[in-house]
Amino acid sequence: MLIGQVLRASSFLAVERLVRSSARRALAVSTSFSDDALGYFTERLDPTFTRAALACVLRQAKRNKAFETSGGIGLAVDGTTVGRCASSGCSLCRPYRNADHEIVGYRHHVVLISVVGTGLCLPLDVEPYGPGDSEYAAGQRLLRRAIELLGIRFAAYVVVDGGFATAPFLHTAGDLGLPVVARLKANLPELLAAAQKRFRSQAPKLTFRHGPDRVQLWDADDFDPWENLRWETVRVLFYRQQKPDVRLLKRSGSPISRSKKSAVGCCITEPRAVGRSRIKDLTTPRTATDSDISAIITLTAC
Repeated sequence: MLIGQVLRASSFLAVERLVRSSARRALAVSTSFSDDALGYFTERLDPTFTRAALACVLRQAKRNKAFETSGGIGLAVDGTTVGRCASSGCSLCRPYRNADHEIVGYRHHVVLISVVGTGLCLPLDVEPYGPGDSEYAAGQRLLRRAIELLGIRFAAYVVVDGGFATAPFLHTAGDLGLPVVARLKANLPELLAAAQKRFRSQAPKLTFRHGPDRVQLWDADDFDPWENLRWETVRVLFYRQQKPDVRLLKRSGSPISRSKKSAVGCCITEPRAVGRSRIKDLTTPRTATDSDISAIITLTAC
């Protein structure tokens, strides 16, 4: 399996083709086997030892100052799907539905946690969740386990997508002492609308350069929290990235200036937990495909 990863033949069928080909002797594999044998073997592995080994490598890397030049070590949590089959094959299979809500297949859902902010994205662990479970609950289990393995002082923040900006997940991260960087999306429509309305009528509080791009930053920490969130106020950071290339692009029949490309995001933490120098690291602009969005929002809460 390690040889398959190195040769970018990571699927079980691809590994089977390798060990049954003329390259087997060069790979120092003594006997051939099938993809079913790999499935049988991996299904019975205990992931505890792999998790502990990965965490040990990361802790040693930090101890050896391998991440010394990074802006700040963080943990990224996000959900995805893997595999697809026509029928349910195990207890983790979740139905996949089409636009008419008809079941057209089954697939596995997992939440992945990686170390970020170090120059490389370093995968650490995954947590599957089946029917009756949720991405947010799996994300909370995964985050608790990662902190238990790495230690509470390993990471400075957590990066998540806007879907994780739910009260239970944010409370879990807060209990672990971690500020959260999360995209502000339409799942929080009142907060998004309030931030856009306020910041569009104000001058930016901070302007700086990110490479050739000019970035303007707005900041306010007195927004109202959403339902069930045990915070007094919510901090919102809104930033606009302007690129030097001002060529016009055509989209839906109307000209769009490339200098107005932007993205939307949010950073959730205590009001004074993130200073302006750290804001530059946590709100690094990313170009979005929605060129008609005129700014980037980053949200911070207390």
